[in-house]
Amino acid sequence: MRKQRLTWTIGGVGLVLCGVIGMLQYSVFGIAQVTGIGLDAVFAGSVLLFAIGLSTQSSVVARRPLGVAALAVVALWPLLIRAMEPLLPAMDAETFEAGLSAYRGAESVLTAVFYVNLLVTVAASLLASVQIARAKVVPAPWNWAPLWALITWSVATVVQQLLYAESASTGVQGYAEVAFLLDALAFLLRTVGLGTVALVLSARVRSDTVDVYRSR
Repeated sequence: MRKQRLTWTIGGVGLVLCGVIGMLQYSVFGIAQVTGIGLDAVFAGSVLLFAIGLSTQSSVVARRPLGVAALAVVALWPLLIRAMEPLLPAMDAETFEAGLSAYRGAESVLTAVFYVNLLVTVAASLLASVQIARAKVVPAPWNWAPLWALITWSVATVVQQLLYAESASTGVQGYAEVAFLLDALAFLLRTVGLGTVALVLSARVRSDTVDVYRSR
């Protein structure tokens, strides 16, 4: 019980911290480059801790190989994408001046990376969410919380892209602002929301442990 409580407490605090760092990126201009790697590192550490746990009983997937592998991809994929960023072409004035073919080539590469990133993120998150629910280490109905967060994030992502496209075609800035807000809310749900659930469940583990001790 102690290892489970400690695992979920540390992991929960890590996810909440990710939300705080992410909100700094949204609110403070120019800070994203500084905090981005820190956010990805804290997120990776928190998710890996949930996956492996300080004991088999504290792992949210009971250390089942498929669940651990899926959560490892969820944890480490953002770091891999960030490491690849310097290797990707930039769609800037220099690329545009190099010619239309160079600009379109850069656009094609970035579009492909965007869809691959989206596909891997959704697939790994979906698999991890199902494994967490099936492991039943996390008490019901909260074992489905990661899946709820994933569905909400997926819907928000689709609506966000539609709003950005509408903003670009109509020139109405309000659409882009709503899309930005949706992105922020979905991010908070996946970090602060799930982190808070973990902290609440950790407190319940503590309460259960005390009750058992007192009954003796």
